[in-house]
Amino acid sequence: FVYSAGHPVIKYSWSYDPSNKFIRLSISQTQGDDSYPIYRLPLELEIKYSSGRVDLFKFELNERESTMYLPANERPQYVCLDPQFKLGIKSVSGDKGVEEAIAELSSDNLMCRLEAIDALARDGSARAVEGLSKALMSDPFWGVKAEAARALGKIGTEDTLKSLLNALSSERHPRARQVIVEALGNFRNNDNVAKTLIALLDNPSESYYVRSRTAQSLGKIGIPDYSKYLIKALDYPSHNYVITQGALQGLSELGTDEAIDTLIKYTELGRPTLVRMAATQSLGKFVSARRVYDRIRELLRDPYYRVRYAALAAVESSLDPRFLDILDDLASKDLDGRIRRYARDVARKIREQMQRGVEYVKLREEIERIKEEQRRIMDRLDRIEAKG
Repeated sequence: FVYSAGHPVIKYSWSYDPSNKFIRLSISQTQGDDSYPIYRLPLELEIKYSSGRVDLFKFELNERESTMYLPANERPQYVCLDPQFKLGIKSVSGDKGVEEAIAELSSDNLMCRLEAIDALARDGSARAVEGLSKALMSDPFWGVKAEAARALGKIGTEDTLKSLLNALSSERHPRARQVIVEALGNFRNNDNVAKTLIALLDNPSESYYVRSRTAQSLGKIGIPDYSKYLIKALDYPSHNYVITQGALQGLSELGTDEAIDTLIKYTELGRPTLVRMAATQSLGKFVSARRVYDRIRELLRDPYYRVRYAALAAVESSLDPRFLDILDDLASKDLDGRIRRYARDVARKIREQMQRGVEYVKLREEIERIKEEQRRIMDRLDRIEAKG
């Protein structure tokens, strides 16, 4: 764990043999070549049965592939590996069906419930949505509710939208509410969702951070007519100007000319540094516009370290080779070592992308050459057959 690269990657699955009364557990370490080949892992397994009994089975995994047989008088409702997250530096994936995942939502252990959320999110069926909605409404921990909300937003059906709106009306924990409004941003061009978000954004009794995330989601909805509400929100007072930052990020999601002009305006000297940073980084999506490209070049020379860093982040998101000259200059001359390192990293990424582009072009040219040669051979064969 400590002295080598990588970490354990564990996959497991199980089946039940009712005639012989045992659970067959298959478990493997699937980490790549950059990790230690075989870790010695002390593990625990939580097994819950329909009778309500919960067993905790302890064992050591010291092989790449392993199969174990555990006695069981009845079929388990679910099986959960490392339920208390004692072996923290690892990733685990289990092959779970929907009903097992829904049963696992009742576990007392947080990691089992999060594992169930992940399984339901990957399934995405109506039954999975039902389980995720239940977790969103009733789980005792806000973090599980947040993951359920995020999963429902990605599934993006009408049923998931209803669940998210219902939760928004009853959920009081601000961190869970943040993720609920984030998930609502997945429902593009939905006027009803946009109006719900506007009401939250304009509500001074709502958490600053919920309103900030609401502004971002309102931009993701993608209805340009509602940009006026984001522009209005730029002036709302908040801790660390988080509502202003969220409104700027929402405008960057809209990407209209007015939005771009507003972002450039908010990079100007005299505005709070945190606001300038948010506006600067958001410009990375629009470097194809000449006025944006020119402004980012100016911001790379800004007197404030944080703004220069945000400008580098904007360049990194665009990977535009037109910035290579100024990146190389910053990498050798900027007074701040953090800027020099970041500029070198971004320049390297751009050059690697350019190299891949050159290799791609060469590959396409070689394919076209081979195709042309094949056509010539076929033409010759056709002529030979015609003469025959």
